[in-house]
This record gives sequence, structure tokens and C-alpha cells, in this order.
Amino acid sequence: MTPTATLSAGDVRRAVADAEVGRAALPTDLATLDALEVDVADGSVTLDVTLPVPAATVRERLEADLRAAVADLAGVDAVAVDWQPAASDPGERVDQLPGVTHVVAVASGKGGVGKSTVATNLAVALADAGASVGLLDADIYGPNAPALLGLDDETPETTPDAKIVPREGHGVRVVSMDFIVDEDDPIIWRGPMVDDVLKQLTEDVRWGDLDYLLVDMPPGTGDAQLTLVQYLPVSGAVVVTTPDPVAVGDARRGLEGFARYDVPILGVVENMAAFECPDCGTAHDLFDSGGGAALASEFDVPVLGEVPVDPDVGSLRAEGPTEPPGISLPGLGRLQLPRTAAERGDGTTARPPTVLREAGETQRAFATTATRTAARLEAITTDGDEN
Repeated sequence: MTPTATLSAGDVRRAVADAEVGRAALPTDLATLDALEVDVADGSVTLDVTLPVPAATVRERLEADLRAAVADLAGVDAVAVDWQPAASDPGERVDQLPGVTHVVAVASGKGGVGKSTVATNLAVALADAGASVGLLDADIYGPNAPALLGLDDETPETTPDAKIVPREGHGVRVVSMDFIVDEDDPIIWRGPMVDDVLKQLTEDVRWGDLDYLLVDMPPGTGDAQLTLVQYLPVSGAVVVTTPDPVAVGDARRGLEGFARYDVPILGVVENMAAFECPDCGTAHDLFDSGGGAALASEFDVPVLGEVPVDPDVGSLRAEGPTEPPGISLPGLGRLQLPRTAAERGDGTTARPPTVLREAGETQRAFATTATRTAARLEAITTDGDEN
């Protein structure tokens, strides 16, 4: 076989398909995802990969696998891999969000599974990979996005036409109820008030152009979930669970709730999947194992990620003064007064974010999960395939 006479783009495509390149890193392989353009000229093969926001670690793995799949073809002298990050536009818009391409709900059936931490780190991972990303903290009763991103609770600015301007942290535009109410104020609202506030945090915000708007949902299957799926064109939902049976059972109800409203399920993220002991190097299943995979199999959706238990996730290490303003009393310990963030603004620094910025297993897990989520959304958008 000579390169000019017989080597064809079809040969290259078949080699990539036979090698199932991407299946280990994505919900499906690149050939099935139709994310590959092939050009062959005089023994040089150029592969253009159109994959939404491929994280660096995923990109390196896919490039190595592509080169390996093509290199042994007769007539191939050189292989080049180019990346064309893109998010396919479903073409569906609402007046409230004219510049948002995809609305992605991040939900769980119960609290305490790390849903907000997963949503925040997914948003940052997508932004790190080149996408324009917003995060709507719709957990009205327990908003956490500002703390997770190292933002204080200062009231955001507004435009002359009374639109809220999102705050920004780690490249992510953020709107949260925590920007509006004092941190110590309980939010005791009935359903209609929740509906009104969610609508206001959506339509009265100057989001601008976004590839992805992630919505950190409150736990459960109540008013907030119904408002979101009835009010906005949700492109898909990511369901977060821990491996233990109780969390999986509640997540199952969340999955069924989204399916009832024809919201595509992008997949399951299993958080707190295992803990690797830093002393002995052994992985321990603190909260059982396999729950996320079993749930995904039951609903015929992929496992988008398995995030290990990491002490760095959720720890806010203080900088600046070692103690917040207050007074130490015998027998009572330290009373941290005054209480609100505004009152504590006398020299203390903002708390550092919970988002992982150092390379490591957990950050790689979030980056891979973000790429899988985007690829899964791409497949559903282009093919209408919800499985």
C-alpha cells in the first residue's frame, strides 16, 4: 500500500473505531461521538478532534491513544492531532437566558453527599478547559457557592436596568442567595416564595454568553426542582451520590423525578468513592462501594466520575490572623464575635476556596468528570440519544 494511492480517511476512521479510542475516558468512543475529522495527504494524517472542553489530562490520553491506533497503518508517515473545543448548540432558547447554550442541573436526592462541592469543581474544571461557565447556586436554604469559591457575601452590583451582575471566582460567573441575605439569617420560605426567587435569580441576572450554566440544586425533589425543569430548557442533569445504599436510594428518586419531566440524565457522579491512606497507601471504602455504578446501570446511564475522599476538599485553611475577632473566656472557649462577615472585615482575609487548584488524583477526577459530562451532553444534543 502506498500513501498516495490507497491510504484513505476511511482507513484511519476504521482504525480509530476498532481501537475504541476514548471509551476509557469518555461515556463513549470518539468514532461513536462523531467528534473526529480526518485529513490524509502524502502519508501525513491530521486528526481534528471536536470535543467539548477536553481537560488537559484527558486530552493527553486521547492523543496518545489516537497516535497508537493510526501509527501502524501502512502508508502512515506522520500523525498530527489538533483540538477544536466546541459545545454544540441545541438551538433552544428562552427570553430569560438568551446567551446560555446549555443549562445543566447538578442534583442529589439527599443532603450531605457533596453535591455543591461537585457542582463547583465541575464548573471550575469546565472553565479551566476553555468554556464560558456560570454557576447558579439554587440551593436556597443552604447556599454554599461563595464559600466554596472563596468569595465573600458582598451584595453584587446591578446594571442601570436593575439586572444583577454575577460575581466571578476562578473564571466562573456566580449568583447565589448568599450574596443577598446575611449569613446568619435563616431562610424560612414556602414554595411560592422559592419559585419567585429562583425565577429572579435567573431572569434578573446579566449572565452574558455562556457555554454552560450549572445549577446547584437543593437536595430532594421539591419545589425548586419543579420550578427549574418547568421554567428553563434543562439540557441535562448530573446526579451526585455517595456509594452507601441510603444515598443511592435517595438519588434514585431524584433520577426518576428528572426522567418524569423528560430531562435527559447525563450520568451519575459517585462522590467520596474511597479514601487512600497517606501512611499505608491502601484504599479504604469508607461509605461502602459500587453504589454509583449500580445506580447508573439501573438507569442505563454512564458513571461520569468517581471522586475519592480527599481531606483537601471541604477544608478552608485560614490565611492572615490565626483567630477571627472575638474574645476568649475561661470555661467557654473563644466567642467569635462579631458574627457576620461584614462585621469581621477588620483585617481578616477572605477564606481560601474549596476548589482544588493543585494537581492530584482528586483534581484529575473532577477534570475527567467535567469532560465526560460535556461529551455526554454533546452526544445527547447532536444525536438525541439519552442512553
